[in-house]
Amino acid sequence: MKGKQKAAELEREELTKRRRSLCVEWEEVKAEELRRLNDAATLVNRKLSGRVRVKVVPAADRTPLTGLLRKEVDGRLAEAMRRLGEVADLSLPKFVDACRQGKDMLVEQYGMPSAQAKLLSRIPTNSLMRIEELELGARLTVELNTARADATPSWQKLDDLSKGQKATAILMLVMLEPEAPLVIDQPEDDLDNRFITEGVVPMIRRAKRNRQFVMATHNANIPVLADAELIVGLTPKGEAGDGTAAVAPEHIGSIDEPSVRELVEEVLEGGRHAFETRRIKYGF
Repeated sequence: MKGKQKAAELEREELTKRRRSLCVEWEEVKAEELRRLNDAATLVNRKLSGRVRVKVVPAADRTPLTGLLRKEVDGRLAEAMRRLGEVADLSLPKFVDACRQGKDMLVEQYGMPSAQAKLLSRIPTNSLMRIEELELGARLTVELNTARADATPSWQKLDDLSKGQKATAILMLVMLEPEAPLVIDQPEDDLDNRFITEGVVPMIRRAKRNRQFVMATHNANIPVLADAELIVGLTPKGEAGDGTAAVAPEHIGSIDEPSVRELVEEVLEGGRHAFETRRIKYGF
């Protein structure tokens, strides 16, 4: 039995070393994923400077940890969990190491109440091992500058934006893909013309040199100001749901062709008279 015990102890030692190595590898994998997120956010912020910005908050999702602690610890941990929630970029290996060292270390490092730190210091070894294996996901925050182009930036989080402003931010992010063709049905839906002309149109003009855009739209600013290479005028035929769209050959081409320009004036601008009336009223 002593021989078996010695062999078991040696095996446990080897397995412990192997697990420690795997834990280090797991932390490296998570760190690499975080680096990729930060690189992506940096790229977005550079390309959409002044319009949209993205922030990465590491280890922001603490629910895997709090859920496991509630399940494994019999006792009140509300204050301890609150203190853990306040730790920026919480490191699970450091937290587990503090638990193994005892309640005094938990109090010193995380400012927990002594009684709750004592409960955490008594967590079983297998539970501590499961904590080391958790992944606390990062949180991405997307913010849109809602100020005019010449005004001081006013950054608003996605959750605080109107439906149209959310669409603007998301559309700008989608349009960053450098090569893939992009098909959008009525990008002007829920967007006001200022966001289209100041945000969407400039991005289309820059990006269309490297990728293809196919858009169905009722907004003249998109095909005209973004210099569409090809405009196709569709004429509906039949009832809704059972109808089709007819395409007249003379309604296919660039804005330079008179028949296409007339179509744009009539359908997208409401006709020459409506356009001229608006121009006069605006005082242009």
